[in-house]
Amino acid sequence: MTEAWRAFRLAMGDLWESSILVVTGGLFGGLASILLIPLPFVLAAHYGSALRLAEQRVATWRTWLADARQETSFFVKWSLLLAVTIVISLVNVYFYGQMPFTGAVLLRWLMALLLLLWLLPQPFVPAIFLQQEDRRLRTALRNAAVLVLRNPLHALLLWAGALLLAWFLAYIAWPLLGLLLPYLAIGGTRAVFVQLGREEA
Repeated sequence: MTEAWRAFRLAMGDLWESSILVVTGGLFGGLASILLIPLPFVLAAHYGSALRLAEQRVATWRTWLADARQETSFFVKWSLLLAVTIVISLVNVYFYGQMPFTGAVLLRWLMALLLLLWLLPQPFVPAIFLQQEDRRLRTALRNAAVLVLRNPLHALLLWAGALLLAWFLAYIAWPLLGLLLPYLAIGGTRAVFVQLGREEA
């Protein structure tokens, strides 16, 4: 439990100390992913910057762009897997919601629960991939699931913070919703650092 709180506190510190880069990177990344630049490229940049911050290295616009070009193939595969899985799950939830028999309600909730369980460890997958020696998506997915099973508070704190941030920004300044991606990247990376015992604090 203390590990999850420490990771969350350190992530909030990273967000505060690098607020200008996080805000501008989130805004630019959000707009770019809608207009021009593919989302995997933006995700690679955010997770690369999050890794730099966690390792106490300098993160700038130049490094943001450099990180975006590295490991792009992983982020493309991961994003496609995420998108396909979410679409299939939502179609199943909708399909069973339209069925007239009683058991369909149970199946609908089961599909929704499976989707939730699938999404819980996802912010940790790229953070683990960037730090593991085995450069395979399957290994990163497995290790992210193990991290969440060992300490579910990591995922609960991260997602609760994301929902709170999304609710706040939707009412106050919805164009800043692009900050959710850097927040998830920094929070996921810090949780992995703490879980691996790489934190000094």
